[in-house]
Amino acid sequence: MKMLKNVLNLVGGVTAMVLSLGLVSCGNKTKKIAVNEKGEIIELSVVNQSETGEYDPAGAAAFVYFSHQTYALDPLVTYTKDGLFTAATADKWEISDDLLTYTFHIRNDAKWSDGSDVTSADYKNTMIRALVPANGAWYVDFLFPIKGAEEAFNGKASLDDVAIDASDPKVLKVTLKEPCAYFLDMFPNVPTFYPSCKYATNEDKTWDLVPGKNLSNGPWYMAERKTGEYVLYKKNPHYYDADKVNILSIKMRFMDDDQAKAAAYQTGELTILGGASLTLAQKYQNSPDLKFNEVPQTNLIYINPNVKPFDNPKVRKAFSLAINRADICSVVGLNCVPSTTFVGRFIKSKVDGTPWGVLQGKLLDENLEEAKKLLAEAGYPNGEGLPKITYTYPTMNYEGDVAQVLQQQWKKLGVEVELQALENEVYVAQRRQKTSQMIRMQWYADYNDPTSWLMMIVSDNALNDINYNNAKYDELMAKSNLELDAKKRQELMLAAEKIAVSEDTVICPLFTNNSANLIPDQLYNYYYDVIAYPNYKEMKVKK
Repeated sequence: MKMLKNVLNLVGGVTAMVLSLGLVSCGNKTKKIAVNEKGEIIELSVVNQSETGEYDPAGAAAFVYFSHQTYALDPLVTYTKDGLFTAATADKWEISDDLLTYTFHIRNDAKWSDGSDVTSADYKNTMIRALVPANGAWYVDFLFPIKGAEEAFNGKASLDDVAIDASDPKVLKVTLKEPCAYFLDMFPNVPTFYPSCKYATNEDKTWDLVPGKNLSNGPWYMAERKTGEYVLYKKNPHYYDADKVNILSIKMRFMDDDQAKAAAYQTGELTILGGASLTLAQKYQNSPDLKFNEVPQTNLIYINPNVKPFDNPKVRKAFSLAINRADICSVVGLNCVPSTTFVGRFIKSKVDGTPWGVLQGKLLDENLEEAKKLLAEAGYPNGEGLPKITYTYPTMNYEGDVAQVLQQQWKKLGVEVELQALENEVYVAQRRQKTSQMIRMQWYADYNDPTSWLMMIVSDNALNDINYNNAKYDELMAKSNLELDAKKRQELMLAAEKIAVSEDTVICPLFTNNSANLIPDQLYNYYYDVIAYPNYKEMKVKK
């Protein structure tokens, strides 16, 4: 792979600035981070997976979108470092006594990167466009608590009837059809609650790919984009908190190859490497650059109950019980923890702060003999008579290693499983077709609540990629959404998760892979929020 220029060379020709260099240990190399006379970082270079999905919050918001959102867009409400709600573009908000109406007051100094005012209509723009099925919004279901939203999406009512009032440019009023226990939790990170600018229309489908049209109301704006290679973000001078932003530009590079990422970090082409591979984490095991970050995430397998032979619940459970999760973790890395919960095991209970994995306990007892017994009871003793079985996964990071371990473990069950590795974009498209037998899935919380996982497989949810349909599960989730007593609500969600994992076994949890990040030790004054998204705004280099 052709090596790009290092960070210092990228700012070559800037003669008006006085540069000082923060020297950082990086293996046997020395990394140079350029800062100006004010101590501002000239450029932070970060890595992302291959460029998949859209940059439109009302569209197909995949991996890349969330990094874009973190850098370029500002929500109405956000989280503090400790996971508490705090003001963002809305400097205050109220919730009515009947818990149905949410009123957000947009700050007067909120501006887009072209200097124009951010208004309530910009937030409504995303919500209404997401409710147009042709726009393919992955997160449209999160709008359904709003009065009239689900009916409009399904063509049973007009978009004009959706209870989102933006008549006052500085006030957004949203009315729900019934109380929703987690509604405010969605505003800090769910794409459909973010704003989209005046260029975002149902007619123009490419505005989000064009710097200058894809405006920002956040710390940085999209200044340059080279398809499949990088997006360059520059500091937004119109951002209301611009005085606190200490990074002048962020270059987000697209790389799937772990060796290329490692080389790029060592040479200084990358300032920060998030999601470091096992090999690289081991190499940096004794380096202050290696930092682990606990994340609300689950690695799992979707088992499709509508495709043979997995239409038999005993077959599904046999495949899940035959897995040795500790063996998988041994090939993934130092940051990998076995898990049997669908909900991220480290997300905290809103009742007493207990991690979800401790609260729920083991949902599956790994037992090869029991797995063989179930397979025989299903009519496939020692795997005899089974149709062709395929396990589908994306070709990135450690997925190939995980697939091979799974293949060997299922062989002990008496089953030959074919491995299907797909490029990430093809993998996502196939998963969305909902026809795969077993397909790998990794899910990070979109907001700070167990429903970020559990709502995905409600029967009519747009993210239900296996067409799971269980009336009891749906009923428990519907009740939990209306239950405002935190303890009672938690009990409903725990019960629903047991159905999906222990009884129906359409969800086969594998592990939680906490983020192993390589961050030069001289960088400080940054943090990761409660759902593990970085806040680099005030990052600095130690002198």
